[in-house]
Amino acid sequence: TTIYLTRHYSDVSENTFRTLKVVALAGSNQPLSEIEEIRESQSENLISQVLEEMHLRVIEDTHLEPRYLPVVPEARSAILVPLISSGELIGLVSIEDNRLNAFGYETQQLLVTMSRTLSAIIQSAQLIDQLQKTTEQLRELDRLKSDFLANMSHELRTPLNSIIGFSRVMLKGIDGPLTEMQEQDLSTIYNSGQHLLVLINDVLDQAKIAAGKMDMKFAYFEVKPLIEGVRSIGVGLLKDKPISLQVEIANSLPKAYGDEFRTRQVLLNLVSNASKFTQEGLVTLRVYPTTDVETNRPMIRVDVSDTGIGIAESDLPLLFEAFRQVDSSLTRTQGGTGLGLPIAKSLIELQGGQMLVTSQVNAGSTFSIVLPTEPVPIEEEDSEDGPKAFMREDPITPITRPTLEITRVLDITPASRPDGIPRAVPLNGPSARMMQAKRQVLLIEDNKDMVDQFRRALQREGFEVQTADHPAYAEAMVSNLRPNVIVMDVNFAGGEGWNILTRLKDRDDTFDIPAIIVTLSDQSEKAYQSGAHTFIQRPFMPEQLVAAALEAEKESNTERILIIDDQPNDIRLLTQVLNESGNYRVFSAHSGLEGIGLVARRRPDLIILDLRMPEMDGFAVLQELRSNPETANIPVMVVTGEIDLNASEQERLVNIHVLHKTDISEEDYAQFIDNVRGHLGNGNGHTYNGE
Repeated sequence: TTIYLTRHYSDVSENTFRTLKVVALAGSNQPLSEIEEIRESQSENLISQVLEEMHLRVIEDTHLEPRYLPVVPEARSAILVPLISSGELIGLVSIEDNRLNAFGYETQQLLVTMSRTLSAIIQSAQLIDQLQKTTEQLRELDRLKSDFLANMSHELRTPLNSIIGFSRVMLKGIDGPLTEMQEQDLSTIYNSGQHLLVLINDVLDQAKIAAGKMDMKFAYFEVKPLIEGVRSIGVGLLKDKPISLQVEIANSLPKAYGDEFRTRQVLLNLVSNASKFTQEGLVTLRVYPTTDVETNRPMIRVDVSDTGIGIAESDLPLLFEAFRQVDSSLTRTQGGTGLGLPIAKSLIELQGGQMLVTSQVNAGSTFSIVLPTEPVPIEEEDSEDGPKAFMREDPITPITRPTLEITRVLDITPASRPDGIPRAVPLNGPSARMMQAKRQVLLIEDNKDMVDQFRRALQREGFEVQTADHPAYAEAMVSNLRPNVIVMDVNFAGGEGWNILTRLKDRDDTFDIPAIIVTLSDQSEKAYQSGAHTFIQRPFMPEQLVAAALEAEKESNTERILIIDDQPNDIRLLTQVLNESGNYRVFSAHSGLEGIGLVARRRPDLIILDLRMPEMDGFAVLQELRSNPETANIPVMVVTGEIDLNASEQERLVNIHVLHKTDISEEDYAQFIDNVRGHLGNGNGHTYNGE
């Protein structure tokens, strides 16, 4: 018995043709592949005729039918039964017998009946197989869509972050004073960038909700501080309008259970809408406990009421439809994607809550959210309809206090590890500069009179002065002594003084030692281009040198911050913000692997890390840092263009302070680094909570 199934193919000219494939064989010792080759080699044969006519054919004597090639050479008779389902040919069954005329009428009828059952079974199996393939294709499409959204999120936000960030830096006057017209233009750029960012986030949020992939972070949280934060932002939204913002919070509110960040997002959207659609009057936030009438569970209700234009009852159903807007002239002037309220409603429902609305034209509207105070039982959540979220309880774990004891440096030879990442080796010599107790100045000068003059002035200020009067061993002394400050006359023969300065600034163990350059001629531009901290032209008063040394000493003791980011504009922006907000030594790496090498060689006090980088991303950098005892306790701040991280990514960042690039401000960094400095300066076991 041989079972064939039809297969349809197209040639290069897009002509469709049909062929047979042997899928089952019984009663023969020949391999299935050989039988298949024999069948496919027959062009004009009886099987083809049966397929065309879709009628049963009996071969009483195979020796008398040259158009049929038996599967079993000894066969003397055969029957060919087409397999038909819903009028469509799906295959054929060939049965052979060693006897002549072996298939009588009753046998034929039995085989016809069996063929119908077999056809139904085969078609069902084919449908299941096709369904499985379609499901896999849909999963792949869904994965590709998710990857596309993630990549587009990064690609869109990266230039947008630069636009917002640099315009804010310029508005703050960091790059110099602005004219009134320049300030107006930059304000327009900044506000337009912020608006575009909101639109991008709305579209991405809606896509995630529609795909059932909105990641929610569930925990208990206090509602009052949340409302106070929303109020503070709301005051800014209403400051240019004759509108008052009123907050009413009931006493003894229980904690809410849900996603605090998403709840804040919803409330800010409601307050923003109230401010846009109210020309004058009052916006009220009212918070009070309530009870679910169906389940008798305690809940918290937040009403956002306004005295605005209101909404007609016939338009209320349109409010929560994605990409739909109520048709009024004021709505059109406000613009937007029409996604704010649909997203808000979905985010509240994902938390097991509700969103309600009441409105009266020309009197105002009240949008309400109802939040649970306990986890919603799974059986009470919608299992078929509505958005779905990935939910987890995720308390933030404090970051471990970084330690001061640095007793080893890293061998940076690429061959030291198969992956090219440096490995720690023991230090032979003085430890890091933070271990030094002395205030040491290395004086590189070949004029003995000047050496004596400089030494006396510096010693009176409490510095220990070491001297080198020849460039041949000055560089070695810098490496061995690791002074706080270098004072150097670069006018050695052959320009060797400048060469020494360049080499010191290129070396990982000496690049951060501030150098004061002293010359007879004005070579300040060359000095600063070569990495000098200060340039002093002779003649000068000793007090000038002392003042420069004291200033350089301060820099030698400042925190060193490494920025790891593949976007040069973001590095420049972060560097500007940091330099404006404090006295920090900032250096950068443009890839994860380069950053790991710099951490190994230069030991920063703080690492500012981007997540989305090619080859070695931020997560891989974190894993490498934490797996190395030499770098495990260096504090890390993640600054990323990503707003939404999935549950797995959030889990990997649970100990890390995460800041969005569009939220960067001097105050954020100053507060964070002040906390880091406090941990570096004390010896207790307190930990730093990055939130």
